[in-house]
Amino acid sequence: MNASVNPAGPAPSSFGELAQRRRSVYAYVDEPVPRHVIERALADAVLAPNHHRTAPWRFFVITRDARHRLVSAYEAAARRTERDVARAAQRAQDAPVNVVVACVPTLDNPRVVAREEEFATAAAVQNFLLSLADAGVGSLLTTGALAESPEVAALVGLDAPGAHVVGVINVGYPNPQRPIPRRPDAQPDRVVRWLDAH
Repeated sequence: MNASVNPAGPAPSSFGELAQRRRSVYAYVDEPVPRHVIERALADAVLAPNHHRTAPWRFFVITRDARHRLVSAYEAAARRTERDVARAAQRAQDAPVNVVVACVPTLDNPRVVAREEEFATAAAVQNFLLSLADAGVGSLLTTGALAESPEVAALVGLDAPGAHVVGVINVGYPNPQRPIPRRPDAQPDRVVRWLDAH
C-alpha cells in the first residue's frame, strides 16, 4: 500500500482537519507499514512539550519478527490475572506493528514533577498518532491490565525506578471492509468556559 494514500480520505489540508479525522482503528489489513513512516512519526512524537527537557517518553517498536514475544507477554499477563489467554494472544496480533510506550520520569531533580512527565509522554503519544494519521496509517492506543502489565515492562527491559508502561499502540493500514466509526460531535461549548475581564 502506498504510504502517501490516506485510507480515510484525501490528505488533510490543515491541522484542524487532521485532528478531526484521526480515529481509533480496530481492524487492519495484513500489510507492513514502511519503517520510514514509523520513524517519521517517532521523530514527530519527541517534539512534544516537556518541562526541563527530560524527554521521559520511551518507544519500543515491535514488528512481525518479534510479535511472538508480545504474544507471550500478553499470554503470561492473562494467566496471572485470570483472563482469557487465547483472546489476549489475539489482541497482541491485531495489527502489523505494536509500539510500547513508556514513561521514565527523572527522579534525581527536585524541580521535576513526576506527573508532568506523564503529561509530556501523553503529548508525545498524541503527536505520534497524528503523524501516523497524516501518513494514512491507522492506530489505536490500548491500555489496561495487559498493555500495562509487568510482563510487557519486562519484555522491553523497563526497569528504571519509577518507569512504567503507558500503553501499547497498534499501528497499521485500516481495513476498508471495516468502516471506521464517525466521531461524535465534540461540542467544545460544553467543556469550555471563557473567563473574560468583566
